[in-house]
Amino acid sequence: MTDQNEKPTPGTLKGSVGMEMSGEWHLALLEQSLAGIYLIQDGFFHYVNQEFARIFGFQSPDEIIGKVPIIELIAPEDRDKVVANVRRRSGGEVTEMRYSFIGIQRDGKRIDLEVHGRAMEFRGKPAVIGVALDITARKLAETAADAKLSALFEHSPLGIALVDMDGHHLEYNRAYQQLLNSSEDTLKTTDMWSCIAEEYASEKAAMRKALETEGRYSAIELNMYRENGQTVPVQAFGVRIVGADNRHYVWSIVDDITRRKTLELETKEQLKALESLYRRLQDTHAQLLQAEKMSAVGMLAAGVAHEINNPVGYVKSNIKTLTSYVSDLLQLISTHKEMLNSCADDDSPAREKIRAVEVSIDFDFIHEDAPKLLQESLEGIERVRHIVSDLRDFSKVGSAEWQLADLNKCINSTLNVLDNNLKQKVDIDRQFGQLPKIHCNPSQLNQVFMNLLINAAQAIPERGRITIRTGHKGDSVWVEIEDTGVGIAEENLSRIFEPFFTTRSVGDGTGLGLSVSYGIIRNHQGDIQVSSIVGSGSTFHISLPISPDDEHTDK
Repeated sequence: MTDQNEKPTPGTLKGSVGMEMSGEWHLALLEQSLAGIYLIQDGFFHYVNQEFARIFGFQSPDEIIGKVPIIELIAPEDRDKVVANVRRRSGGEVTEMRYSFIGIQRDGKRIDLEVHGRAMEFRGKPAVIGVALDITARKLAETAADAKLSALFEHSPLGIALVDMDGHHLEYNRAYQQLLNSSEDTLKTTDMWSCIAEEYASEKAAMRKALETEGRYSAIELNMYRENGQTVPVQAFGVRIVGADNRHYVWSIVDDITRRKTLELETKEQLKALESLYRRLQDTHAQLLQAEKMSAVGMLAAGVAHEINNPVGYVKSNIKTLTSYVSDLLQLISTHKEMLNSCADDDSPAREKIRAVEVSIDFDFIHEDAPKLLQESLEGIERVRHIVSDLRDFSKVGSAEWQLADLNKCINSTLNVLDNNLKQKVDIDRQFGQLPKIHCNPSQLNQVFMNLLINAAQAIPERGRITIRTGHKGDSVWVEIEDTGVGIAEENLSRIFEPFFTTRSVGDGTGLGLSVSYGIIRNHQGDIQVSSIVGSGSTFHISLPISPDDEHTDK
């Protein structure tokens, strides 16, 4: 046997190994292998093939076998590890082992190696035979990939954190730390789950359940606490992974969506503004339609009023004259009767004839009733004159003239115009207070009162009452119109001022009256409210400023 400290000589070992391998073709196979093959015993190489020599920068195996100690081919920092691993296999502690270390080539260049060695007995002594692979290129690629991943992790605009299943922060990038505006000390002592705002407890529970059952959660929007107690809106993603220690961890990615939320809010506000503008356009369109209709009605009413006014004037004049004439004639007849009674006998033919005529025409009743009829005719003509006057005032719907007006007078004027429509089924209860004159467009307010009174009358199925109250409070006046009609369903109360909304059947209403009324009141800087009880009736309450701001009224 060879002494343990005897160094192998080049060629001798090769031959011995070749013999022990029972054939030259085995030796050729080893020499042509693409992996470095070695045999170590007593701290020296007793065999290396040509590829092993090439890996370490030698021309031939003869330059290594028995000449180069193992530790000279190992980087200083890995020598203890390699020597210990060789000893463990040579000593029988382990049969085989696979690991990597940094090697040193002949010219001092460092390379990455992976070795797979197995314990054996060579010439009656413990030895290690193994395969060495140069993994420098692979390590460089891995290092480059790790560098890219590290750069991606560190410079990602998204907040990324590695946490355990209890949420404890293990690693995190700069974006994550900046998003939570937290110091490293705070993150080290804070778990991710406690950073989720309290109002998102259900979302947090869903995230944890998804990790346990599906291994991931995605696209969950919530708020997370910052170190100062404020919250930041984020969209969270997470995936469960298994670490080298076979424990589960979570890669959590959070995206700051503050800007997106701001844009969503701005878009929402813009949409709301557009909807408001659209409603205003609808209101304006409805008012224009109604104003056009009322203007046509007003022109017709003004023309009719003008045509009626002339004959009413001379009929009134004629009745007054006729009243005077009738009075004179009755006086003359009475005088003749007295004279006849004093001159003629009671049984004279003339007196009998006159008495017969008086009886046949009921002269005493005519004498008493004729003045009454004439007086009633005068009162009727005066009523017509008032109606014509109110009609002329009401017909100025299209007028843009703002003036001081008495609302009590406006309401009475409207009631006079609607008298024939209302008196058939409605008793009017006027509860007027003392009102100061207000600056307004009276014809437009007349239109509002007319719409409300017509609606109130139509809401009364048979016969009922409309109560009109007025009052004065502070810098405003108010009008209240209450009816005993069927009332308005609760689901319709919020829509009754919408253009074209109506609960009536097709053809019974356009749905413009209340919309136009709402627009007129708002144009007067006033307010109109409604309350209703189904089956009991409705009450409309209007308040108007005494002196509206001129800059905000359409004049």
